[in-house]
Amino acid sequence: MDTTETEHPLRPNDVAMVLRPVFTEGEDWDGSFEIFITGVGPATLPEDNIRELISMTMLVATTIPMMEQDVDLTEKIMIECAKLYGEADDVDIQKMTVKDNGVLLTINSKTIGGMQ
Repeated sequence: MDTTETEHPLRPNDVAMVLRPVFTEGEDWDGSFEIFITGVGPATLPEDNIRELISMTMLVATTIPMMEQDVDLTEKIMIECAKLYGEADDVDIQKMTVKDNGVLLTINSKTIGGMQ
């Protein structure tokens, strides 16, 4: 896995939410995306700790459909997001390029002792 180009390279035990754009015919993005919970192995934390990280990531992922339904919640989250992380326009997209063969965990994933 080559993550040397990123500011925050992925490491073993990392659990992340991935937003994968849905493309219509050709390369046109329709604005929608799929949400995946992914992890990077080998897992060195105990299985209970990995499950806690997965659970927290699932909670964060759950806010997306909730925000689509609740404009007030969306506004609150956007204000807090700007305070914590700044504006999306300020992100250096070039530093986010990752060549990765990561592991994808879904509700149907079967693992032994955490992420494999």
